[in-house]
Amino acid sequence: MTFRRVVAVGTLVLLSGCSLWLAGCKPAEGIHQVRVPAEISERRGTKPTTLQYVTPAGWTVKANGPMRLASFDIMDGEQKGDVSIIRLGPDQSVPENVNRWRGQIKLAPATEGELQLKPIRCGGHDAQLVQLVGETETILGVIVPQPDATWFVKLHGPNALALRELEKFEAFTKSIELP
Repeated sequence: MTFRRVVAVGTLVLLSGCSLWLAGCKPAEGIHQVRVPAEISERRGTKPTTLQYVTPAGWTVKANGPMRLASFDIMDGEQKGDVSIIRLGPDQSVPENVNRWRGQIKLAPATEGELQLKPIRCGGHDAQLVQLVGETETILGVIVPQPDATWFVKLHGPNALALRELEKFEAFTKSIELP
């Protein structure tokens, strides 16, 4: 009698588990995935960020992607450049970020001593500008360390386009009013 009871209970548990598993596999109506920008996430404990800046002539404001607080396109015929502003937590490693950018344009990593950083102002704050020229693509990047955040302003595009936009990029960076 005990053996039959164990088999019955085991079968019931197995069937119940399978039923619950199958019921959980169906898409639930009314449930949607929503992305919450990091700058207003309660988990990060920060408030929404409002930026002010002067958009250079020829740059087009575009919709922000994940992590971006501002995004722009630069078009010249078939060539297209992308400009972004993002904000991350404090104490971001300059060499690690610059080497990540170097990898994006197929350049080998550099040591901290090999980084050619130029001092620049961004929204009244001290910052560092790096100009990375790969075989076909260039990244102009500005890193602005602050006590509560690190700001990144980046232009990525074909060499001729990006280098032509260097002065506009520097003027844009200086015009940004960081909160």
